[in-house]
Amino acid sequence: MKYLRKAVAILLFIAICCETAVAQLIFDFKDKHISEIRNREIASNSKLVTPSSTYMNPPGIADPVVFERQEATVPNLWVYYFPNAKDSTINNVMYEWDDSNFTSDHHSTTQPISVLNNYITKYKELLKQVGDTYGKPQTTGSLDDTSLIEAGKFKRKDVFTKNGTEVEMYIVLSNKEITSGIVTISPTHRIRMYVRPASI
Repeated sequence: MKYLRKAVAILLFIAICCETAVAQLIFDFKDKHISEIRNREIASNSKLVTPSSTYMNPPGIADPVVFERQEATVPNLWVYYFPNAKDSTINNVMYEWDDSNFTSDHHSTTQPISVLNNYITKYKELLKQVGDTYGKPQTTGSLDDTSLIEAGKFKRKDVFTKNGTEVEMYIVLSNKEITSGIVTISPTHRIRMYVRPASI
């Protein structure tokens, strides 16, 4: 009986962890108020952050409220919630995993393939999660040839559309670094996902 209770407890813990991981990504935010989202993020120990970038939003869309969530194998996730200006309900959401968010000059540095493979694994996990809900995407690019990372050409983009919602996601991995005069091209290691009304 003791071992049975222990096994049940372990299975329950795993189930809760899995549920939490899946719940991280919000696809249905219709009529959800930013205060509800804020309370949910704080309850999940997310941290409110101030991004360095300024966003040129469409008319009627307010500046984003941004939270940071812990990750294990890729950079911490930043979630950008863009509310409607008139009533503070959520209009669209952007998820971003980008190591430049955590450097003092907001520039990435070259990383070994062993580290960058974690981004690819993460992207595949996201593809499955979104695909389970939205079906097959329109795809450009590939995740197969990691030799393209050094040349700055490793890219893939997937767009899902269903029931008036569009999910656009992409991955860019580049270790290309060039400085010529005042122009500098820095490495880029990024996954982004946009969830928005299909009409945007």
